[in-house]
Amino acid sequence: MNDPFALDLTIILLLLGVGAAMVAGNIAALLKSNKEGTEIFFTRTIFLTIVGLVITIWSIASLINR
Repeated sequence: MNDPFALDLTIILLLLGVGAAMVAGNIAALLKSNKEGTEIFFTRTIFLTIVGLVITIWSIASLINR
């Protein structure tokens, strides 16, 4: 590892943050819509939660594999 700026680690951590934020934000939207009775795009919210979960799991696997 001759990377003086640790860009590979930085990119992995940024992706971990983005994925975790996608999961947390979409779950919060689902919970808020259930409480208030507002209508959301349920399919899109579930899809983006799954995408965020995949990004998060992939980032964690990349960190473990380092």
